[in-house]
Amino acid sequence: MRVRNGFRLLTRFACFTFLLWLPAQLCGQSFNLQTDRQPVTSLDGLWRFHTGDDPQWASPSFDDSQWPLLRSNESWNLQGYKGYSGYAWYRFTIQVPNGGEALSVMLAPIRAGYQVYANGKLIGGYGYMPPQRLSVLSRPEVYDLSPATNTGPHTVQIAVRVWQFPEWAAYAPGGVLAPGNVAGDSLLIHRQMQASDAAHLSRSINTYAYCILALLFGLLVLGLFLLRPSEREYLWFALLLLASAADAALNIAFSLATVPVQVFDVVEGCLLGIFQIAGLLFFSNVLHVRRNFWWRFACVTAFLTPVTPFLYILDWTSVPVSGTAAVLCTLPSQLWVLAVLVRRAARKDVNARLLLIPVLLVYGFTAVDNLIGIAFQFGWQSWALSLNLSFVHFSFQLGLKDLLFTIFAFTMMVFLIRRFSLGRREEERLSGELEAARSMQSLLVPASAPHTPGFAVESVYLPASEVGGDFFQVQPGDDGSLLIVVGDVSGKGLKAAMTVSTIVGALRNEKERGPAEVLANLNRVLHGQIGGFVTCCAAFISADGAMTIANAGHLSPYLNGEELAVAAGLPLGMLAEGTYELTVYPLSAGDRLSFMSDGVVEARNTNGELYGFERTQQISQQTAASIAEIARHFGQEDDITVLRIQFVGAEAVVSEMT
Repeated sequence: MRVRNGFRLLTRFACFTFLLWLPAQLCGQSFNLQTDRQPVTSLDGLWRFHTGDDPQWASPSFDDSQWPLLRSNESWNLQGYKGYSGYAWYRFTIQVPNGGEALSVMLAPIRAGYQVYANGKLIGGYGYMPPQRLSVLSRPEVYDLSPATNTGPHTVQIAVRVWQFPEWAAYAPGGVLAPGNVAGDSLLIHRQMQASDAAHLSRSINTYAYCILALLFGLLVLGLFLLRPSEREYLWFALLLLASAADAALNIAFSLATVPVQVFDVVEGCLLGIFQIAGLLFFSNVLHVRRNFWWRFACVTAFLTPVTPFLYILDWTSVPVSGTAAVLCTLPSQLWVLAVLVRRAARKDVNARLLLIPVLLVYGFTAVDNLIGIAFQFGWQSWALSLNLSFVHFSFQLGLKDLLFTIFAFTMMVFLIRRFSLGRREEERLSGELEAARSMQSLLVPASAPHTPGFAVESVYLPASEVGGDFFQVQPGDDGSLLIVVGDVSGKGLKAAMTVSTIVGALRNEKERGPAEVLANLNRVLHGQIGGFVTCCAAFISADGAMTIANAGHLSPYLNGEELAVAAGLPLGMLAEGTYELTVYPLSAGDRLSFMSDGVVEARNTNGELYGFERTQQISQQTAASIAEIARHFGQEDDITVLRIQFVGAEAVVSEMT
């Protein structure tokens, strides 16, 4: 019994001594290509690790036996160095059987930037090192080892100098992040790297597909806007889709480690801001929602989204706080859209009900996913970083986010095409009504002046669209007198044309010949029947040339190139009872009067310059056709009416009447 107990003690002592002796004999973990008899061998295992920085740690002669061993398939955060930032080194040794073969090392993703040394010589690196302040997403990389001068077995000491940015250390793991470190035949290593890239492409193919889909749909909706530029909702949704496509392309570039994290955050902030603001404009247009304080507040916060990354870039705050600020900038616009849709859907708005489900999925998913991301960054929960789960696996992975955004894009396209089709049908109906109104208006507004003894009359009427809101009437009397009425209805289109028909009908049934009475009667007809107002000028010229004028807010006429001073009253239709002051002017044989609508004065060129009163007065003695053509050529924006009257004289009237 004593012998057996003594043997146990001796065995335990020997094992304890061996464990103490073993770390002192190892200069970093060794991986042997010769004994493994494999062209490629895994480097996943235990690597020597030390925090801090010293150039001597790259030397193959450096004794690292006192360094602790860390697993090379997971971050140092999980191995006792949580939250560490700054420099750290890994070291391991590769036993090479033949120096004449081309060998390479493929390192798994290491955050954030690092340099690789082989036998003390820098053979490559990844990412950025101080004093650079940029960082990129980690990904596998291949480094070729220089052939040895001898052809016999030898060792290669690999040292990896890692830099972890302080702003990322609080919530992003540092060092080696995953398994996949291998060494061996260069051709096979590079093929393995190509396979890794292909696998990455397979995982990202749904993002590629959505990027192309959103781009094509965005261009299609932009084309719809060009066909119908007055309906801005097509422009806003095109911007929304194009921003979403650009964001998908940016995420692809980021996953390939071609875009620094800081640049990615700023550019993505710009794209998110465009996406949110375009969404606000789109939904407010489609649902006809008043843009109140909360709408403007959501626009302002979305506009500030690109600024939030600078909070950590400039070291003003931490990355989680900056990310939280970005989410808080986009959240008001998401909540506004959802609240408006729910409220309008409850009121049985057809458009809101069609849009509610797809918008709720995308905007609701994005809001909840961002809030979960904030909780993860602050360490409030650790069970999920994102809701973007890959729940379907074919030859590629289908993520929930890409699926929801694809459904959103398709349903919105169906909605917009339906809207465009209904709008086109309505346009065809209105076009028919406008054509009928144009035919009717051509009968109401004479193309040529009636027979007017003692007066030479010229008239030109150029509506800005199919139908216009200008009108004029020239009514000769049996006694050689002439009643002239010229006016302009506020607004354009069919509604203005219908008001013109009412006015012309009233004038043709008017018994009074006095200008003030004519305007007062028209005012009573129009008050309470129209939404806007009507400017009008009426003039009565007797056979002997005595002229009386009353004006209801219209342009004063020009007599022989000079603007007449006429008392202006309120436009028609504004008050129930209106009174209009008369102004008297005598006319002599040969005098010329020019009546115009504001389409002449308010003609605007491509530089935004108005034609104006001064130019109008200068051309007021030209023919009616010349005046109208000059204004149209300058830049017609409104209906143009020019009526030119020349008083021939009383003798000519008597002669013509006899």
